[in-house]
Amino acid sequence: MSVKTNLLKSIGNYFHVYNRGVHRNAIFIEERNYDYFLQRVLKYKNDNEVQIIAYCLMPNHFHFILYQVAENGISHFIKSVCDGYAKAINKMYEKSGHLFEGKYKLKHIDDEQYLLHLSRYIHLNPVEANLATKPEDWKFSSYGEYIGRTHSNIVTPSIVLNHFKNVNDYENFVQEYKSNNSETIDKYLFDE
Repeated sequence: MSVKTNLLKSIGNYFHVYNRGVHRNAIFIEERNYDYFLQRVLKYKNDNEVQIIAYCLMPNHFHFILYQVAENGISHFIKSVCDGYAKAINKMYEKSGHLFEGKYKLKHIDDEQYLLHLSRYIHLNPVEANLATKPEDWKFSSYGEYIGRTHSNIVTPSIVLNHFKNVNDYENFVQEYKSNNSETIDKYLFDE
C-alpha cells in the first residue's frame, strides 16, 4: 500500500489538496464556472467526511486545505466535486477529454506552522498572480470568510483563526508575507 493510500485512509489529519488544468489550461473560463464549482463544493461538503479549512480557486488550478474526518473522505469529496464539474465544462464548451492534469495532488500537513503559512499562501495566491491587489478582492477564495466579509458556510476558519488573537491579527499575518522571502512556505509546496 502506498504512502498516499495510507494517508487517504487516515482520520484526523490535515491535507493540502491541489489540481490544475491539463497543460496548465484554464479550468475556470468565466465567472459562472467558479460559481458552479463552489455550488458543487457546497453540495458535496459533508462534515462527517471532510472539513474545508481554506480554499482558493484560480483560473487554471485550485487549492484546498482539508481535514479528513472519515476514511477516504477527501477522495470521495474531490471526486464528487471534480468529476461532475469536468463533465459540465466539457458539455458547456463542447470539449472532450480531460479537464484536469490528472488525479489531484495531496500533501500531508504535519505541523501547526505549515497549516498557518499554507493558509496565508493560499489566500495570497490571487495577489501573487496579479489577479487582485488585495486578497479580499478575489471572491473565489475563503479569505472573505476568514475576515468576516462573506458567509458561505463552506469553510471552518476557526481552525486557523484560533491561532491568532483576533481577525486583525490574521490579516496582519497575511499582509506581512513577502514573495521574495518565501522560504518559509516553499518547502511545503508542490513542485511546479
